[in-house]
Amino acid sequence: MDTDTILLIIAEWIGVVAVGMLVGLSPQLRKIRPLQFLFPRREASVTLSVNAVMFVFSILLYGRFFTAAGIPGTLQPEALLQRIILDVLGLAAIGAALYTRKQPLRSALWGKDALRPNLQFGLLLAALIIFLRGKVFAITNGIETAEGVALLQLLIISACEVTIFFGYSQPRLTARFGENTGWLISALLYTLWQVIPLALPGVGGQAALFQVGLAIGQGVILGWITRKSRHILAPVLYLTLSQWLFLIK
Repeated sequence: MDTDTILLIIAEWIGVVAVGMLVGLSPQLRKIRPLQFLFPRREASVTLSVNAVMFVFSILLYGRFFTAAGIPGTLQPEALLQRIILDVLGLAAIGAALYTRKQPLRSALWGKDALRPNLQFGLLLAALIIFLRGKVFAITNGIETAEGVALLQLLIISACEVTIFFGYSQPRLTARFGENTGWLISALLYTLWQVIPLALPGVGGQAALFQVGLAIGQGVILGWITRKSRHILAPVLYLTLSQWLFLIK
């Protein structure tokens, strides 16, 4: 990735923060109460335990079966498929935790109350990043079949990862450690999940360094969007499009 791309991504993050601050003033979102948990210490322990199991399992899979590491800016169907497999398994673990603890989907920020303002928020973010990345004509001129398939794959990946780390984990860690600390721990967990493939043999150099920096920034920004939106729809739409725009020319 060249310097211009890095500057564009930084500008994108600044724009996302600005839009989030404005959307956070929405009466529809402000009237939605933050999640409350009766036993925040227990919730945090379960959350960290589930994440630990996910990380151990993913390391085993990458060590024994997976071979491709997705690098931003390259279309790698095998790497996307591997991410989908891992993310769906992680989402299943989150679903099992919700089911066994008899907690509703709303406790993973999948409630109905914030759907409409989150759709609006997500569309604003989409328009912003398409404009900043200069991809308007790339989209209107048509996309290839492989790029369309990648968009669907990234939507699945984003829905799983945002649900795991920001819909489920962040509210529980926030309840235990406070809003800012819970946000940053969730961003750290997301970052670690993204960089596990970089341990594969032959992966390294500037591309890997860029991916680490990108993962850190995305984790912080996704946590910020989730704080403002109080739902996972807007961060899912943002993450999907932000990653997909790396693939189209």
